[in-house]
Parts: sequence; C-alpha cells; structure tokens
Amino acid sequence: MKNDDKDKQPCECCEHNHGHGEHGHGVELEIDCCCDSCSHAEHGEKGKGVEIFEIITVALSLLLFAAGLLPFLNEYIKFAFFISSAVLSGYGLIPEAFNGLKERKLDENLLVLIAVIAAFAIGEGVEAAAVSLFFKIGESVEDYAVDKSKRAIENLYEITSETACIINGSGNSETVGVNDVKTGDILLISPYEKVPVDCVALEDGGSVDASAVTGESVPVSISKGVPVLSGSINGSSVLRLRAEAEFENSTASRIIKTVEESQHAKGNADKFITKFAAIYTPAVVGLAVLLAIIPSIVTGEWANYIHRALVFLVASCPCALVLSIPLGFFAAIGAQSKKGIIVKGGKFIEKLAKVNAVFFDKTGTLTDSEFEIDKIYTFNGFSEENVLTIAAYGEKYSTHPLAQTVIKASPDIDESKIKNFREIPGNGTSITLGGESVLCGSRKFMEDNSISVQNAPDAQIFVAVSGKLSGAIALSGKLRESSKSAVDSLYGLGIKNIAILTGDNQSSAEAIAEKCGITECHAGLLPSQKSEILEKYKADGLITAFAGDGINDAPTLACADVGIAMGSGTEAAIEVGDVVLMNSNPENIARSIKMSRRAMRVIKFNIAFALLVKVAVLILGALGSAPMWAAVFADIGVCIIAVINASSLLIEKK
Repeated sequence: MKNDDKDKQPCECCEHNHGHGEHGHGVELEIDCCCDSCSHAEHGEKGKGVEIFEIITVALSLLLFAAGLLPFLNEYIKFAFFISSAVLSGYGLIPEAFNGLKERKLDENLLVLIAVIAAFAIGEGVEAAAVSLFFKIGESVEDYAVDKSKRAIENLYEITSETACIINGSGNSETVGVNDVKTGDILLISPYEKVPVDCVALEDGGSVDASAVTGESVPVSISKGVPVLSGSINGSSVLRLRAEAEFENSTASRIIKTVEESQHAKGNADKFITKFAAIYTPAVVGLAVLLAIIPSIVTGEWANYIHRALVFLVASCPCALVLSIPLGFFAAIGAQSKKGIIVKGGKFIEKLAKVNAVFFDKTGTLTDSEFEIDKIYTFNGFSEENVLTIAAYGEKYSTHPLAQTVIKASPDIDESKIKNFREIPGNGTSITLGGESVLCGSRKFMEDNSISVQNAPDAQIFVAVSGKLSGAIALSGKLRESSKSAVDSLYGLGIKNIAILTGDNQSSAEAIAEKCGITECHAGLLPSQKSEILEKYKADGLITAFAGDGINDAPTLACADVGIAMGSGTEAAIEVGDVVLMNSNPENIARSIKMSRRAMRVIKFNIAFALLVKVAVLILGALGSAPMWAAVFADIGVCIIAVINASSLLIEKK
C-alpha cells in the first residue's frame, strides 16, 4: 500500500490533519503490494470492515451468476446473466487497471480484466463471470483480514494524548495542546486520563497503568520522585506531576516514531519479494501471451490455448507474497510492542530468529540500575566524608549509573568549583577542584594514570587527588528478580553461548554470573574490549545479541548483530539499540527471540506455500489440466490464507 501523504492524515477524533510528530493516531501500515493501484490501496480505510455497498454488490452478482446456471434458460439469456454478474462484481477493474498502466505496473486488476474479456470473447461466459465474481469475493475477504490486522496494530499506538492540563503561573489549571507542554511544567492528571509526556511524581499516592508502554499489566504505585512514562493511564486519584520531557521526546512518541521507522528497515525476505514481483509479473504475462499464440499457430486450436493462457494469467499474480510478507513483519513488530519490546525493523526480526549467542552487560541490565554504597575505604589521611564529597564532585557530570549513586549520596556540592571536567567512557573522569587534579574511576583508570592501587581492596570507584590514592568506594547492585529466569529461558531456547561482559571488577561480576547460572564471565573490560570479544564470536559464525543500558555500552550495542537496549538506560543506548525493552525486563530477550522465530516460520511458510501452489497451477494450466477455479484459488485463495496466517502473529501463543 502506498500513501505519499501519510505524514498528514485526517484524524477521526478531531477532523484535523496531524503529522505523526503531533499526534498518535493514523499510524500507517505500509505494504508494498503488487497491485498498488488496485483496491488494496484501500486496506485499512474501510473503518469497521467491508462496506454494506460491497456486500450488496457481491450478493447481487452471486444471484445473477446462479441464475445463469439455470438449465432451462437459453444460451443467450444465460450469457446475459453472466455478463451482468461480471460487470457488477468487476465494475472497479477497468479504472484500477488503467491506473496501474499509468504507473507502468502490470497489476492483478489488469490480469483479471484481460482474463474476463478474453473468456467472454471465446464464449466461456461461465468462467468469465466466475473469475470476476470470485476475485471480488476474495478481494473483499482479503481487505477485511488486512483491515482487521491493521486496526489491531494501530490500536497499539493509541497511547498519546491530544491535550494536557497544566498549572499556570497564577496557580490555576489550564488546558493546552500537548505540544505546548514544556520541561518543568506542573501537570494535573485527572482520574483515568493518559499521561501526556514523561514526568516525575511530585507527591505520594495513586497508581498508573503503564501496560500500553511497558507491557507490564501490574499497576505502578506512585510516590514522590518516581518517573511516570507518557502513555500511562492514571488510576482513580488526581496526580500532580512535573514534566521531564517535551512531547516529541517522550516515551510514547518515541515508540510511535520507532515503529513507523521500522517499516523502512526491511528484512531480506521482504526485499527479495519486492524485487521478485517486479521481474516475475511482466515475465508471466509474456509467457501467457506466448502460450496463447505459438501453440495456436501450430495447431489452430485458438480457443483451447487462449483458455490455457487465461488460467496461467489469473494464477500468476504474486499478491499473496507481496502483501503477506511485509504484513508478517509488521504484525511481528506489533505483537512484540504489545509486550513492551520495540523492534526497529523487519531485518532485526530476521536476526533475532537466528541469534545463538547472547551477552549481557551486568550493571543496569542483570542488576537494577539503582546502587547502594557498601563501604568507603580511605587512604593517605582522607576521611570517608572527604572521599565521598570529592567523588561527588568528580562524578557530577558523568552519566554512568555508578556515578549517579555517589552524586545522590552527596547532593550539596558547589558546581562552580568544578573545572576542566573530562570523561573517558568506561574508565573514569578527571576534574580540577580547588587547584588540585582529581581522578575518579576504575582500578585500571588509576593504573593508566600511574596511581598505585596495588594494595587497595576491590571497589568500583577509586578517587585520587594530586596523583595520590585518596579512597575507594565499593557499591553493589541488586540482582533483578527476572535475571535468573531470563537466562534459564535462553538456555531453554537452545542458546548455549551466554556470557557477561562488564567493566566491573571480577569478583562482583562472578557473583552475579553464579546467581544467574552463567558460566562465562569477562570483567574489567573497556567498551572496545567488549566489542573485540563479540567480533571473535561473530568470526566463528555465531549471530550475537548484546544487552546493555549505559552510554559506554553504545559501541558494543552497535557491534552486535542485534543490540538490545534497556528502556531504563541512557538515551545513547536506546538510540543505538536495534531492540528496546521498555520495561527493562531481561526475560523479554528470550520472548523476543521466540516470537521472532515464530514470525520467520510463518513468513517462510507463506513464501513456500504461495510459490508451490502457483507453480503447480501455472504448470497444470499450461498443460490444459487446471480449471479456472484453480487459477482463482492460486491467486485470491492463497492470498487470503497467507494474510490470515501473517495476521495470526498478533496473537501470542501460550
């Protein structure tokens, strides 16, 4: 389906045109159909299904066709009934066929129109009317199936709000357009309303349903400081929230944008079918013409071979492939987004289905992104309070989750004292504080800067002032409740290569690995070293997936065949990731792989089934052994079956 103006569509709820950046409605399912100019261009535009007019038209055409079969009528009256039936059911063929010709495309409307006219010309009124009628019936059923699938997919993205209620400068509530909400605005969310932008709660009490965004059905309790994602639905309380992002940068908008963009990241199967149809359709039309002419010249049996050519022609349309394959990918993406798994294109569905090696970052992926300070070690006369305060200055502008823990533990610092801040991702930071150089970071970072840490205990953050070790801070992250079951699920899928790649120290990494049941663990790694390990596995022919959340994970996410970013992670990780787990649940990695494998089974079946039936009918038609109804089934029947099969991906199997 093509729609050159898909970024500006009428909205049913307000009767105005909105771009996708302004509005959550009107998400367009792009399907490159072989018959762009035929009525498939109406897929999804019929609202609640096949229109009453079409039902009446099909019913009348069917009655006329049945009347033409009455044995007591003479041949002329029968022929009149058949012509009337064909005209009534095929009234749209002529304009649609000519539209296709204008675009220099041989679509199925033209193929069927040629078949109907030629069948009448050789006196085959029954078959001519049957082709037109059953084409119309099949097309209507197919439209209904695609429309239903498309509506099911679109419903996933009805998660945005048109307006927001803000508290203005005078303290009064005011309703504004969602695009007018600014970061820092105070929002008032009434019971059962959608949260328009990403926010943070200003007070305790209430709950929200975030299932449309994260896929988690359990309501989230609200307390002061808790993040509230856009697209969440408020419970029975009135909430006061502070906007943390503008609409276009909020979670709900990013989901819609990602899913829309995913249509353009086509899989290999999708690309193959598009190219295949462009060559296949003109080729079979040429073969049909040769089949009608050459044997007829030799044998003189024009009616016989023209009939064979018509069967060949009707059976040849590749619509089942060109329509159902992209629909299969899009349905797979839609089904996963229901579970809070955002896949950024069909090509990643293909890769996920083949993944046989999964690697995890530890911090913020297998463990919670929140950390606690276990112990502060001191050296060279510094106190614990001094070490913590200096570390807070050094880490103030760092985005690493460990740094955030230190900053929260010492919030009252004077930022104006920080000079010459510099961060080396995966290593540490350096600043000038009160005229002295301060280094904060890993053990290796200290060693690289000639700071002796030989006798220092295991810790995540070391602090050095003016070239001397001042202290070390040991932190611990809590293992996610779902991490162990996530790893077990991956083993259950037959994935044997599972490992942890982390910049954390060896003892901490091994403790988490043991709890998760992971036998392979690589610790103390820089981002470049993580990528090097992945490259070794890829060189052995393995399809790799890496799950991470931090800015330092971005290079590894990009290196993996499939980068999986945690939704609670940094913007850089989410942007680079090929898959985003909105609820940051590592169990969804196995679920995504399983759903992708199922999607590829369905897509491959559709390809094999359609090609097998078409080749069989084309050969039998050329030999004169296939009736016209078989050709109609090879076209419309196969298309309906393939579309319904692709649509089934929206239903999760237990």
